[in-house]
Amino acid sequence: MVGALSGDPRHILLAGGGHAHAVALRQLAKQTLPADIRLTLVSPTTHNLYSGALPGVIAGHWKADSIGVPLQPLCDAANVQFVQDRLVSIEPDSRTARLESGKRVTFDLASLDIGSGIRPLDVPDALDVIGPIRPIGPFLDRWQKALAEIKAGSAPPSIIVVGAGLAGIEVGLAIHYRLQQEGIAAPSIHLVDAGSDIAGSSSPALRRKLARAMRRANINLILQTRIQTIQDGTVLLTSGESLETSLVVNCAGSAPHGWIGQSGLNTVDGRVEVDASLRSTSHPHIWAAGDTSYFKAKPLEPAGVFAVRAGPVIAENIGRYAQNSGLSEFHPQSDYLKLISLGSQRAVAEKFGVALEAGWLWHLKKKIDFSFLREHNLTPGH
Repeated sequence: MVGALSGDPRHILLAGGGHAHAVALRQLAKQTLPADIRLTLVSPTTHNLYSGALPGVIAGHWKADSIGVPLQPLCDAANVQFVQDRLVSIEPDSRTARLESGKRVTFDLASLDIGSGIRPLDVPDALDVIGPIRPIGPFLDRWQKALAEIKAGSAPPSIIVVGAGLAGIEVGLAIHYRLQQEGIAAPSIHLVDAGSDIAGSSSPALRRKLARAMRRANINLILQTRIQTIQDGTVLLTSGESLETSLVVNCAGSAPHGWIGQSGLNTVDGRVEVDASLRSTSHPHIWAAGDTSYFKAKPLEPAGVFAVRAGPVIAENIGRYAQNSGLSEFHPQSDYLKLISLGSQRAVAEKFGVALEAGWLWHLKKKIDFSFLREHNLTPGH
């Protein structure tokens, strides 16, 4: 058995190395916890890949290894044991978690920041044409493979992106820019969505800016349509249209990990329902943040900014738990600055319904993203 159940020391399990836990570890490194507190971070990967900087990797502005936050140095600085493994189930009543390796971890307190997957398209895909945007590492491998095939002329310079939300638009524009930079004169990028509009939850001003950017890039927007079948690299849409493609990028929206709904925790749409202190509403010794959670006080859209802002609350509350004190509350902002890159070195910013496009906004986004990465990269030389 890994860990100790309600013994000495008390064991805190941090499940997942997402944005919230990366920030919490950085904050915990500045604290001194009592000797009877022991922490373990379990993550399937050694690096937290920062999703906000992913479009820049796709577009070729920077390398994939520049957007990873190494978890081991963060754990070392915070006196946290790092275990590379994946959480596959949790038993909240017995305070036990099971890992993919078969090991079982007991805990007194657990914090879940395991992110989410992508809603599957439920389309047979014998040739592995579909590449979900998450997990990020496997997606980048699939993207590099498609890019190499397109450059070699063994695959058509045609990519389908499913999902016309902010992520799908940003990815589609990044792919278009990258293909042009690689010498593909007229790449075909198709953005497919079952809805009737792009970025449906965004302000009209932001949607107009993004629509103009897609028109400039000649991205083929296909709304109120789904993928019906994929056969021999040809995609048949429910509209009856058929498209050749080398890759279908699935940005169809986040989907919680299936085992959460089977855990016995209170859930909403498959996510752990949490109170104002990020505690499970059914099991207060289980905490959750980011895409893993459903914030009961004010439902939040899946966005990395909320996970990042939850990190200091988790760190503070670990300290309060260690001192047997009352917990602080999470107060997410009512609106936040959205920065969406447009493939080239331009970006759109939106807040309070006002949208602006400019080159300097791309540099602002880059500065913000890499400031986060530098702050949380504790390897020597950083």
